[in-house]
Amino acid sequence: MEITKPRIQSLARASAIIDVIASGDMEGVSLGDICQITQLNKTTAFNLLSSLVVLRFIDQDKDSKHYRLGLRNLELGRLVQHRLHIPGIARPILFELCRITNETVSLALPDHLDLLVIDSLSGSKYLQATAYAGSRSLYHCTALGKAVLAQRNEAMRQAIYRNVGMPQLTPHTMTNIDTLEAQLPHIRAQGYALDAEENEMGVNCIATTIQDGFGEVAAAISVTGPSNRWNADTIVKHAEDVISAANRISKALGYKN
Repeated sequence: MEITKPRIQSLARASAIIDVIASGDMEGVSLGDICQITQLNKTTAFNLLSSLVVLRFIDQDKDSKHYRLGLRNLELGRLVQHRLHIPGIARPILFELCRITNETVSLALPDHLDLLVIDSLSGSKYLQATAYAGSRSLYHCTALGKAVLAQRNEAMRQAIYRNVGMPQLTPHTMTNIDTLEAQLPHIRAQGYALDAEENEMGVNCIATTIQDGFGEVAAAISVTGPSNRWNADTIVKHAEDVISAANRISKALGYKN
């Protein structure tokens, strides 16, 4: 099989450097060793390493000046792992939740500025809320987004507000940061978030988060239905079903509370 070489040489060199550091021990790898193995001159290697450090793919020990893999690799690795395993683990539980509620059930993964819906099951009732795998959910106006946002630290939340803003999608969408921030402690306390026609008119939603084995938010699940049927009383009735489903998925991912 023909192996296609990267078109951008600097990316290939950066990849080679990461490979060398990944094969090193806990002490890290020196600049000299990196140059010897990759056959790069010191200036080129140093410049690439400096960029990789800024991007957090590489860390440099302040004392030894040796290089080790950075936390960015772990973050991306966890995201890939979640995308590979979560849908298969969650699907039977999503089916059960869909059967209990007879409404649309969705599974989403948090990204930096929004969430990606990776699975969606439609309920058996004729009039259904729509949700599609591959669609995106904003943080400020969806139950999925608010459930995750409530678990984010302040710096991450402010970065989302700064980069995405709070666009108004319906007359009910919250567009004030302080108003949304005041809601988050209540979401954390009750264990779920609500979307009352804030993302789409005529549609209400409840969502909660899923934790992984590290105790971090790995995903979120939601139940969505038309507002004339999926009203406040119905949502409260099924809140425990949604939380129970999320807890079962979290447990399957190794979470222990």
